[in-house]
Amino acid sequence: MTVRDERYAPADIFLRMNELIASYPPYQIALIAVLIFCTLVQWIYWMRYSRVATHRHSLREPEGAATPPVSVVVVVADDPEYVTEHLPKLLTQNHPNYEVVVVDDSSETSLTDELQMMQARYPHLRFTTIKADPIFRHSRKLALTVGIKAARYENIIFTDADAVPSSEKWLSIMARGFNGGQLVIGYTGIERKPGLVNKIIRCQRLTGSIRYLNAAIRGHVYRGIYNNIGYTKRLFFGNKGYTHLRMTVGEDDLFVQKVAPVCARRTSVMLNPSAAMRQFQWGGLRWWRAERRYRSAAFDLYPWRVRLSVSGELLSRALVTATTIALLVLLPPILWIVAAGLFVLREVVMAMTVRMVARRVGERKLMWVYLLHDLYAPLGELFLWIGRKLRPSQRLWI
Repeated sequence: MTVRDERYAPADIFLRMNELIASYPPYQIALIAVLIFCTLVQWIYWMRYSRVATHRHSLREPEGAATPPVSVVVVVADDPEYVTEHLPKLLTQNHPNYEVVVVDDSSETSLTDELQMMQARYPHLRFTTIKADPIFRHSRKLALTVGIKAARYENIIFTDADAVPSSEKWLSIMARGFNGGQLVIGYTGIERKPGLVNKIIRCQRLTGSIRYLNAAIRGHVYRGIYNNIGYTKRLFFGNKGYTHLRMTVGEDDLFVQKVAPVCARRTSVMLNPSAAMRQFQWGGLRWWRAERRYRSAAFDLYPWRVRLSVSGELLSRALVTATTIALLVLLPPILWIVAAGLFVLREVVMAMTVRMVARRVGERKLMWVYLLHDLYAPLGELFLWIGRKLRPSQRLWI
């Protein structure tokens, strides 16, 4: 006759678990539950973000497709230095059939002479001028619309005078996105400079980019960045152009959200170190905070699902850090491994994903700074939101 081992009876296991739980104060059990839940949420977010590192546009592009002709539209205002020093980087791209359309947007000193001299060297350069009106101000959206109308080709890539291509292959790679796509999303990083401040700014740009690139890859596109984005004339005029015309921002996010229902499945995300733009860093952290406060003003107009997703990621990240610290203070030393282990596992998943994505878009030597930035980011985003509410950017409205 077999004797049953009662040591592993289910009722006994539940009894022991109840005794273990009862041996700790309820608030400690609640903190552990919050930590476990938020860690799982973070794992889900970062495992989904890993798709950015493995995304390949070639799965979308028809076999044997040629590089389509494309127009590049760039708005310039009171910046002759850009015309002489940086515009040639657009005009010497390795692309068989393209033009560059420069819109001189109400410059106080006309750029016509500089542009005509440049045009003599580069026949594929075209330009148009918007005269300043002392009574009626206009936003960059008008200048972009003028550039779209002036463009010869159906496919248009947009950039700005505050950024330059990372290589001569930038345009040919971005243009391939129109083989199967109506909307083309690229990556814009911050120019590399020595110093900690530059690395912090680059980390913040990379973090925000991971979110919108992942969403676009999954078919839920909600934004790009204004100096590395493209769409067709048909998409633009078929949806009656830009929205919120009195706002000086929104051409790269609010417009994308407007057309997302018709082109979400025809959005090409072009990720390659050679296809990235590099935005100039004009100042330090104070300049960057002002720039982010200005550029993020449209966030309150985003779809509720986007706002919920972004806020949920930041909140769960903050709770992982906060509950880990609280448990390390409140739990007996022998149980620190529970809190520390969950926190370390989350950091490992995050760090591996960021490292892969950074390589994919051409970011280098950011990892140690990113680990510190990751801990501070939720608090920084909270301060940004408060600053945006209490002191909106004066550049926002016309």
